[in-house]
Amino acid sequence: MKKYNSLLGFLMVLLVATGCSDFLEEENLSNANSEEYFTTESGYESLVNACYSRLRPIYKEPWLFTAGTDMYVEGRNTQPVGISEYRDLAPTTSEVESFYRNVYAAIQTCNEALYFNDKTEATANLNVLKGEVQFLRGYYYFLLVQQFGGVSIVTDRINAPVSQFERNSAEEVYDFIIAEMNEALDLVPENSSEFGRVNKRVVRHYLAKVYLTRGYEEFGTAADFEQAAALADEAIAGQSLTTSFEEVFTPGSEKNSEVLFSIQYDAVSMPNLSNSGSNQNYFFGPYMGGQGAAEGYPYRSYSLVPTMYVFDLFTENDTRFEGTFMINYYDRYYDYYDRADEREDLNIQYYYAPKWSLADTTAWRAADPAHRAETTIVPYSPEWEASTSTVLDNATPAVKKFDDPTAVFSNGGSSTRDVFLARLAETYLIAAEAYYQMGDAGTAAERINEVRRRAAKPGTESEMMITAADVTIDFILDERARELVGEYHRWFDLKRTGTLMERTREYNRDIKEWYSLGVDPFLGVDGNYKILRPIPQDALDLNDADIAQNPGY
Repeated sequence: MKKYNSLLGFLMVLLVATGCSDFLEEENLSNANSEEYFTTESGYESLVNACYSRLRPIYKEPWLFTAGTDMYVEGRNTQPVGISEYRDLAPTTSEVESFYRNVYAAIQTCNEALYFNDKTEATANLNVLKGEVQFLRGYYYFLLVQQFGGVSIVTDRINAPVSQFERNSAEEVYDFIIAEMNEALDLVPENSSEFGRVNKRVVRHYLAKVYLTRGYEEFGTAADFEQAAALADEAIAGQSLTTSFEEVFTPGSEKNSEVLFSIQYDAVSMPNLSNSGSNQNYFFGPYMGGQGAAEGYPYRSYSLVPTMYVFDLFTENDTRFEGTFMINYYDRYYDYYDRADEREDLNIQYYYAPKWSLADTTAWRAADPAHRAETTIVPYSPEWEASTSTVLDNATPAVKKFDDPTAVFSNGGSSTRDVFLARLAETYLIAAEAYYQMGDAGTAAERINEVRRRAAKPGTESEMMITAADVTIDFILDERARELVGEYHRWFDLKRTGTLMERTREYNRDIKEWYSLGVDPFLGVDGNYKILRPIPQDALDLNDADIAQNPGY
């Protein structure tokens, strides 16, 4: 499966609102009969690939994964205010409805694939494909249950109008996810024949995360954390983190051994190079002026800006600071990549001086006056946390982890770089959190230290190491923040650990402002807090079953 082909000529049109919806309409775009085509080897494989491809629209925008957390605030451009500040979050919020629709559309594509699994011609890998689809269906339900709590479990292929869906409890959804993933674990191979396909390691990583997340629920148990720790260690499989942090994110190195699961892109599978690709490189950084199309630097939205909390997390010994942010911005932004062998001979247009080098900016300039004399130094300060009142185009360092020097100038998704959903460093951090919840802070520290050892600058490894006494939930969340800036985990992390309100109130400028005015932005109707997202109003209206809205709405 080189890269997930879009929908390969057949598009399974979505279940309009499920959990609570009307019906799945099957649209045959090639005038072929799907009943026949999907029973052929090539047709069935195309349907399975479509199950993977459904990840793309779900992750096209980052709002439900990152906004309204301790790590990101609104920059010069706005975010959807209901998502970023909660007070206006409502059942009619379009970003919530879009997410809900897209995930259920993905589930229905999986249901279609499982329906045809025992109807297609027998092939050697038919059971493997079934396992892949079962994992994906479980994964999509995991996204839903974290965001919405209990939702409707729909497993049938729907090809006729259905107007009533009962809502399952969150406990039932977790049980279903675990059952799906365990069945997938029995069917998929230890190692995939093609990069990107689901294998046992991927399933173990996510089963660990599912058990970890369930462990915090009121119906969770200590056994959930034990299962999470064991599965995470199995997924780690003794592999150390040997690739440098910068190299993991170097453009073109997406198929590295630390990437367990990703959404794949390439120019061949993008119908339109301006808007069919990933958008991850677009959101996390400042606007850089108006000549990007001509001069070849990226368009940035200036809408998801790291908080000062994020900038303050790093120390001088941590390579992840410069691995995450573009500290030296040359005459042309992409010279950092396109002329990597010449960096010492390039003029630096902007230098974002970190907090530990503020006293040395004169020495920094004097060290290479030929290339630094005219540099604009943007020193660490509260101004790095840009806002709607920020005037400067380059007031804050850009997140460079997702840069794509080959992308066309666009604000609609032109990157051909894969989006990492699971990588080995996070597996270590999942294990650490599970061991901590088991009361084994020593082993938790060991798992965290593997991540910090890789992050340490040469000669500083001992200074980066921690002990069991250092391990707390806050430290684990801090470490996840250092490692995973811009990756689509943070809202889930805070929701899982029950720290969403506490940490956003402390670190998110926009949410803190509401509290300073005497307003609790999380407080909804009937004194309930808006922790879960609301079930979209359209879903409730289209469903003949009488189901309850989530608390707070």
